[in-house]
Amino acid sequence: MAEARKVFPMNTFVSYLKGVDKEGNKKGVVEMVGYMTQAEIDEELAPFAAALAKAWIYEQHPELVKMTSGDLSAQGQNVSVAILPPDVTAEVNTLFAKLAADKKTICEQAAKLEKVEKELAEKTAILKDTDTRMKAAETKVKSLEASLQSAGDKVIVASEAKVVEYIGKVDELLKMIEDVKKHGVVTVSGGGAAPAAGGGTGTPDVGGEPSADFGFGSDAFATDKW
Repeated sequence: MAEARKVFPMNTFVSYLKGVDKEGNKKGVVEMVGYMTQAEIDEELAPFAAALAKAWIYEQHPELVKMTSGDLSAQGQNVSVAILPPDVTAEVNTLFAKLAADKKTICEQAAKLEKVEKELAEKTAILKDTDTRMKAAETKVKSLEASLQSAGDKVIVASEAKVVEYIGKVDELLKMIEDVKKHGVVTVSGGGAAPAAGGGTGTPDVGGEPSADFGFGSDAFATDKW
């Protein structure tokens, strides 16, 4: 069975081996390495496959190591490359499988990290909002406490004024009782003592001398013979 081969532009081969114009030949190099390794690779995996394929090429053609990019370009416009031996392609496939698994793990971890960062940002925002609300609530509580204390102080002052007023009234009443006990009259505060009947002699006014008829309208009791 003839060895499978494929023709590629020489500049792609030179770029692959010597690193000339990597950006310009990136797509061609990926295609060539994919053919040589018989694996589906992308630009991210291409360097790993290229390293293995390059090692095999230099092993088979050591003269290429000493050749410059100009020397290679002078060999012709195209180059025919062969599929790598099964043991090399198996090594490449094993490496790719590991790289693919690592890449998948990294992507999953990146997705989890992104989710965690998003949740953390949301919780941080909630905590910030809660902290703001708590501070506002504390301010309101302090304001309410101050208001209640002020109102309580006013009630206490008003109560004290009422107590003083009631005590004054009780003292006045007690004084009036003492006046009654001592003088038999009530001393009205601010009006002086009420004048005693009969000119203030201390003797109760009984109405003066009795009339001759004792108020019956007859002279029968006016003589000394009754």
